[in-house]
Amino acid sequence: MDILEHVKKDYLLVISAILALVSLFIVPFDTVLSYDYPRIVETICTLLFFLLIVAGLKECNALKKVAQRIVGNLKSATALCLALVLLPFFCAMLFSNDVALLTFVPLAITILRMANMDLTMVAVIILQTVAANTGSYLTPFGNPHNLYMYNLNGYYGFSLLEYESALVPIVAVGTLALMAMVLIVPKQKLDVSLVEDVEIKDRRLLPFIMALFLLAIVTVLDVVPFYVTLIVFVVAFLIMMPQVFRKVDYSILFVFFFLFVFANGMTNIESIHDGLIDLMSRDPMLTTVMVSQFANNVPTTILLQPFTDDWAAVLVGADIGGFGTPIASMASIITLKLYLQEENSSVRRYFRIFIPINLAMLAVLIPTYYLFV
Repeated sequence: MDILEHVKKDYLLVISAILALVSLFIVPFDTVLSYDYPRIVETICTLLFFLLIVAGLKECNALKKVAQRIVGNLKSATALCLALVLLPFFCAMLFSNDVALLTFVPLAITILRMANMDLTMVAVIILQTVAANTGSYLTPFGNPHNLYMYNLNGYYGFSLLEYESALVPIVAVGTLALMAMVLIVPKQKLDVSLVEDVEIKDRRLLPFIMALFLLAIVTVLDVVPFYVTLIVFVVAFLIMMPQVFRKVDYSILFVFFFLFVFANGMTNIESIHDGLIDLMSRDPMLTTVMVSQFANNVPTTILLQPFTDDWAAVLVGADIGGFGTPIASMASIITLKLYLQEENSSVRRYFRIFIPINLAMLAVLIPTYYLFV
């Protein structure tokens, strides 16, 4: 029974591990050994930096304090929903979309229940997912596939400015679409106290955590070697707050590694290899979007990147491809997982809102790419 409960809790980890294991039996062992492990280790370590930072901020109650300041004095449902949606939008730019949702979806559920807005809750947490995805596009460390692609800048030869230029149009249009959907939420007056007073703990540690955050950013920008930053992070958190190592969701890191092994294995199967070459030669962006709907945009990025020199098409396609089906992005999986843990949750109610919103984002963002390409 304990094993079954663990599988239900971390089914994405289990599925990705099975896929990786299966791929090992399909691909010759010497090919498996030839995968670009140093690059994936660097990406995983960078993700770990931001997970540790968020765990540290949570331990200090800093994120709860920020949320309290933002939503504490709101007077309408529209203002509340907008605040709850913007929290993961901006947080995702700094700490990744997955971390933003793990932080703010439970907070939104709690606040909306206190505000007697249970019927609005599903729409808000789905819009939070849209917001986290959209906001995460803007930075190299906003999501795992963005980080993976940015770590290939030496291979493709693009600059940070070129990287951002490829993403700004879809971020701008996606944000406008998001705001329009938030404003549809019915207006009503809120007469309840939304959040209890939160006190910052270990205030003296906050400057050190923010210094580590800046170190993580310059590491992503290749100013500091990642292994130096890894040593600094481990030592600093062991000294400051060793308990945060127990608060990190390491399953995200293992999922990313297993998907890397699986995706590399698939690209070495001759029939798949030839088919992907054909599709990517025709339209790499749209191919990335479509494959993401069935294989998740993280492994899709790793899978398709070797088949084209158009890095921007894969980057944008993976970001847009995060919308659509529930498995298109890990962010959508995380939100659905958190929602189903709540009492009286309804899969039918969830997808009745999830599908139209995601189809609308695809309908808006795919033409945006072709308009600005």
